[in-house]
Amino acid sequence: MAPNMDNDSPPSSPNRQEDEVMEEVEEDYDEENAEEDENDENEVVVSADKIEIIAGANSDQTAMTFCFKEEDHTLGNSLRHVINKNPEVDFCGYSIPHPSEAKMNVRIQTSDNTTAIDALSKGLTDLHDMCAFIRQAYEEELAKKEYVVWDEKI
Repeated sequence: MAPNMDNDSPPSSPNRQEDEVMEEVEEDYDEENAEEDENDENEVVVSADKIEIIAGANSDQTAMTFCFKEEDHTLGNSLRHVINKNPEVDFCGYSIPHPSEAKMNVRIQTSDNTTAIDALSKGLTDLHDMCAFIRQAYEEELAKKEYVVWDEKI
């Protein structure tokens, strides 16, 4: 069937839903962080250039696949583990489509009580908080200077 040419509106993009979701995520992020200090080193910032939503998301946004650019198993396995701890998440898995491509795909499926975007956001925040805690604990122990230094002889 031929498209209706009488309508002056532009044709809808096949990624329209994904574009709207990314705009919503960016707007929510801007609103939530508008009052925070820009110099806060604990602030988690993720740009739209770093993450994209792969086509095929549910209309209710409970199942989505996110593509992270320039990431690998280091983030993938950690993020998968943290997101799976969320009781609202039914499934979270990641894959590296091809070793020569610097891409990592994360698939998240949630219950009806939350969206995949919220689960990803919570997972990223929780992982960031865990890393900050570990770093602080490490630096505190290092500052005590109660460690043993040895010469390894091969």
